[in-house]
Amino acid sequence: MTLPWILVTGNGAFGTLASRTELHYAANPSSAVALALDGEEIDGHRVVGRSLLWGERPEEALLPLLRTDEPPAAVISCGVFSGRTTVTVERTAVNVEDFQFAEDGRRPAGEPLYADGPAAYLSTLPIKAMATAMREAGVPALISNSASTHGCNAVMYTALHLTARAGLPTRCGFVHLPDTPEHVARIGHNGPSMSLALQVSALRAGLAAVVAHPSDIPVPANEWEW
Repeated sequence: MTLPWILVTGNGAFGTLASRTELHYAANPSSAVALALDGEEIDGHRVVGRSLLWGERPEEALLPLLRTDEPPAAVISCGVFSGRTTVTVERTAVNVEDFQFAEDGRRPAGEPLYADGPAAYLSTLPIKAMATAMREAGVPALISNSASTHGCNAVMYTALHLTARAGLPTRCGFVHLPDTPEHVARIGHNGPSMSLALQVSALRAGLAAVVAHPSDIPVPANEWEW
Protein backbone atom coordinates (compact mmCIF):
# COMPACT_ATOMS: atom_id res chain seq x y z
CA MET A 1 0.00 0.00 0.00
CA THR A 2 1.34 3.44 -0.93
CA LEU A 3 2.06 5.74 1.98
CA PRO A 4 0.22 9.06 2.15
CA TRP A 5 2.61 11.85 1.20
CA ILE A 6 3.44 15.41 2.13
CA LEU A 7 4.84 17.90 -0.36
CA VAL A 8 7.55 20.26 0.90
CA THR A 9 8.62 23.00 -1.51
CA GLY A 10 11.42 25.54 -1.41
CA ASN A 11 12.12 28.53 -3.62
CA GLY A 12 15.07 28.71 -5.98
CA ALA A 13 17.88 31.22 -6.48
CA PHE A 14 16.80 34.83 -7.04
CA GLY A 15 17.71 38.48 -6.85
CA THR A 16 20.55 40.09 -8.80
CA LEU A 17 22.74 42.23 -6.57
CA ALA A 18 22.87 45.89 -7.60
CA SER A 19 26.66 46.05 -7.41
CA ARG A 20 27.49 42.56 -8.77
CA THR A 21 26.47 40.11 -11.46
CA GLU A 22 25.90 37.30 -8.95
CA LEU A 23 22.53 36.43 -7.45
CA HIS A 24 21.68 37.72 -3.99
CA TYR A 25 20.36 34.25 -3.10
CA ALA A 26 22.52 32.03 -5.27
CA ALA A 27 21.71 29.24 -2.81
CA ASN A 28 18.22 29.51 -1.33
CA PRO A 29 18.06 27.74 2.06
CA SER A 30 14.40 26.89 1.57
CA SER A 31 15.23 24.65 -1.41
CA ALA A 32 18.09 23.06 0.51
CA VAL A 33 15.70 22.25 3.36
CA ALA A 34 13.05 20.79 1.04
CA LEU A 35 15.56 18.61 -0.78
CA ALA A 36 17.18 17.47 2.48
CA LEU A 37 13.80 16.10 3.60
CA ASP A 38 12.96 14.48 0.27
CA GLY A 39 12.43 10.74 0.68
CA GLU A 40 12.14 10.75 4.48
CA GLU A 41 9.27 8.97 6.19
CA ILE A 42 7.66 10.83 9.06
CA ASP A 43 5.01 9.06 11.12
CA GLY A 44 3.78 6.96 8.21
CA HIS A 45 3.91 9.77 5.65
CA ARG A 46 6.38 9.98 2.77
CA VAL A 47 8.01 13.37 2.25
CA VAL A 48 8.45 14.66 -1.29
CA GLY A 49 10.77 17.67 -1.42
CA ARG A 50 10.86 19.90 -4.49
CA SER A 51 12.60 23.13 -5.47
CA LEU A 52 10.44 25.65 -7.33
CA LEU A 53 12.19 27.68 -10.01
CA TRP A 54 12.22 31.40 -9.24
CA GLY A 55 10.44 33.29 -12.01
CA GLU A 56 8.12 30.35 -12.68
CA ARG A 57 4.54 31.27 -11.82
CA PRO A 58 3.42 29.39 -8.69
CA GLU A 59 0.41 27.84 -10.45
CA GLU A 60 2.64 26.43 -13.22
CA ALA A 61 4.94 24.92 -10.59
CA LEU A 62 2.31 23.58 -8.20
CA LEU A 63 -0.43 22.27 -10.49
CA PRO A 64 1.55 19.25 -11.79
CA LEU A 65 2.37 18.30 -8.19
CA LEU A 66 -1.27 18.50 -7.10
CA ARG A 67 -2.87 16.85 -10.16
CA THR A 68 -2.12 13.28 -9.20
CA ASP A 69 -4.28 10.24 -8.58
CA GLU A 70 -3.43 10.64 -4.91
CA PRO A 71 -3.02 14.31 -3.94
CA PRO A 72 -0.71 15.15 -1.03
CA ALA A 73 -2.08 15.12 2.49
CA ALA A 74 -0.42 18.48 3.03
CA VAL A 75 1.69 21.08 1.25
CA ILE A 76 4.27 22.94 3.33
CA SER A 77 5.99 25.56 1.22
CA CYS A 78 9.12 27.31 2.44
CA GLY A 79 10.98 30.49 1.60
CA VAL A 80 13.68 32.73 3.02
CA PHE A 81 12.86 36.03 4.76
CA SER A 82 15.99 38.08 5.32
CA GLY A 83 15.98 39.77 8.74
CA ARG A 84 13.70 37.26 10.44
CA THR A 85 15.31 36.05 13.65
CA THR A 86 13.35 32.81 13.94
CA VAL A 87 11.57 30.24 11.82
CA THR A 88 8.09 31.68 11.29
CA VAL A 89 4.95 29.69 10.50
CA GLU A 90 2.64 31.88 8.44
CA ARG A 91 -1.03 32.40 9.23
CA THR A 92 -2.27 34.47 6.26
CA ALA A 93 -1.72 34.78 2.50
CA VAL A 94 -3.22 37.78 0.68
CA ASN A 95 -4.41 38.20 -2.89
CA VAL A 96 -1.86 40.92 -3.63
CA GLU A 97 1.47 41.20 -5.40
CA ASP A 98 3.33 44.35 -4.31
CA PHE A 99 7.12 44.12 -4.59
CA GLN A 100 9.54 46.40 -2.76
CA PHE A 101 12.13 45.61 -5.45
CA ALA A 102 12.08 44.17 -8.95
CA GLU A 103 12.47 40.41 -9.38
CA ASP A 104 13.33 38.92 -12.76
CA GLY A 105 12.20 42.14 -14.42
CA ARG A 106 8.82 42.16 -12.64
CA ARG A 107 7.75 44.71 -10.06
CA PRO A 108 4.00 44.47 -9.45
CA ALA A 109 2.55 47.32 -7.41
CA GLY A 110 -0.65 46.00 -5.89
CA GLU A 111 -2.10 43.70 -8.55
CA PRO A 112 -4.17 40.69 -7.45
CA LEU A 113 -2.77 37.21 -7.86
CA TYR A 114 -6.20 35.96 -8.99
CA ALA A 115 -8.87 38.38 -10.20
CA ASP A 116 -11.56 35.99 -9.02
CA GLY A 117 -9.86 34.97 -5.77
CA PRO A 118 -10.80 35.94 -2.21
CA ALA A 119 -8.91 38.74 -0.49
CA ALA A 120 -7.00 36.28 1.70
CA TYR A 121 -6.66 32.70 2.83
CA LEU A 122 -5.79 31.41 6.28
CA SER A 123 -3.34 28.53 6.49
CA THR A 124 -5.08 25.19 6.85
CA LEU A 125 -2.09 23.71 8.70
CA PRO A 126 -1.99 23.42 12.52
CA ILE A 127 0.29 26.44 12.77
CA LYS A 128 0.41 26.66 16.57
CA ALA A 129 1.13 22.96 16.93
CA MET A 130 3.90 23.33 14.35
CA ALA A 131 5.58 26.30 16.04
CA THR A 132 5.28 24.58 19.43
CA ALA A 133 6.84 21.38 18.08
CA MET A 134 9.70 23.36 16.54
CA ARG A 135 10.46 25.09 19.82
CA GLU A 136 10.30 21.77 21.66
CA ALA A 137 12.89 20.50 19.17
CA GLY A 138 15.17 23.35 20.25
CA VAL A 139 14.56 25.66 17.30
CA PRO A 140 13.38 29.28 17.79
CA ALA A 141 9.99 29.51 16.07
CA LEU A 142 7.02 31.88 16.09
CA ILE A 143 3.69 32.45 14.34
CA SER A 144 3.72 35.24 11.75
CA ASN A 145 0.47 36.88 10.69
CA SER A 146 1.67 38.03 7.26
CA ALA A 147 3.54 36.22 4.49
CA SER A 148 4.19 39.67 2.97
CA THR A 149 3.32 40.43 -0.68
CA HIS A 150 6.28 38.93 -2.57
CA GLY A 151 6.87 35.54 -4.15
CA CYS A 152 6.54 33.59 -0.90
CA ASN A 153 3.05 34.96 -0.31
CA ALA A 154 2.20 34.12 -3.93
CA VAL A 155 3.22 30.48 -3.42
CA MET A 156 1.19 30.17 -0.21
CA TYR A 157 -1.90 31.85 -1.69
CA THR A 158 -1.70 29.80 -4.87
CA ALA A 159 -1.46 26.47 -3.04
CA LEU A 160 -4.48 27.35 -0.90
CA HIS A 161 -6.43 28.67 -3.90
CA LEU A 162 -5.74 25.67 -6.11
CA THR A 163 -6.70 23.15 -3.44
CA ALA A 164 -9.84 25.09 -2.49
CA ARG A 165 -10.87 25.45 -6.14
CA ALA A 166 -10.39 21.71 -6.76
CA GLY A 167 -12.08 20.69 -3.50
CA LEU A 168 -9.01 18.78 -2.35
CA PRO A 169 -8.63 17.76 1.30
CA THR A 170 -4.96 18.82 1.14
CA ARG A 171 -3.91 21.14 3.96
CA CYS A 172 -1.58 23.98 2.93
CA GLY A 173 0.60 26.61 4.51
CA PHE A 174 3.96 28.33 4.51
CA VAL A 175 7.09 28.51 6.66
CA HIS A 176 9.59 31.36 6.40
CA LEU A 177 13.24 30.64 7.19
CA PRO A 178 16.02 33.00 8.31
CA ASP A 179 19.21 33.59 6.37
CA THR A 180 21.99 31.04 6.83
CA PRO A 181 25.31 32.13 8.41
CA GLU A 182 27.03 31.47 5.08
CA HIS A 183 24.70 33.91 3.31
CA VAL A 184 25.17 36.61 5.94
CA ALA A 185 28.95 36.20 5.69
CA ARG A 186 28.90 36.31 1.87
CA ILE A 187 26.72 39.40 1.62
CA GLY A 188 28.44 41.15 4.52
CA HIS A 189 25.48 42.39 6.55
CA ASN A 190 24.89 42.13 10.27
CA GLY A 191 21.49 40.47 10.24
CA PRO A 192 20.38 37.32 12.08
CA SER A 193 21.04 33.83 10.79
CA MET A 194 20.31 30.17 11.49
CA SER A 195 22.20 27.07 10.40
CA LEU A 196 20.74 24.91 7.67
CA ALA A 197 20.83 21.89 10.00
CA LEU A 198 18.66 23.73 12.52
CA GLN A 199 16.23 24.76 9.79
CA VAL A 200 15.89 21.14 8.64
CA SER A 201 15.22 20.10 12.25
CA ALA A 202 12.50 22.74 12.48
CA LEU A 203 10.71 21.49 9.36
CA ARG A 204 11.02 17.88 10.44
CA ALA A 205 9.35 18.72 13.76
CA GLY A 206 6.72 20.79 11.96
CA LEU A 207 5.90 17.93 9.60
CA ALA A 208 5.43 15.56 12.53
CA ALA A 209 3.05 18.10 14.10
CA VAL A 210 1.02 18.29 10.87
CA VAL A 211 0.55 14.52 10.91
CA ALA A 212 -0.25 14.42 14.62
CA HIS A 213 -2.75 17.31 14.65
CA PRO A 214 -5.73 17.19 12.25
CA SER A 215 -6.79 20.45 13.94
CA ASP A 216 -4.72 23.04 15.74
CA ILE A 217 -4.02 23.19 19.46
CA PRO A 218 -6.04 25.75 21.47
CA VAL A 219 -3.26 27.96 22.80
CA PRO A 220 -2.50 31.66 22.24
CA ALA A 221 -0.09 32.36 19.40
CA ASN A 222 3.50 33.03 20.45
CA GLU A 223 2.74 32.22 24.06
CA TRP A 224 5.76 32.57 26.36
CA GLU A 225 6.53 32.66 30.06
CA TRP A 226 8.22 35.42 32.05
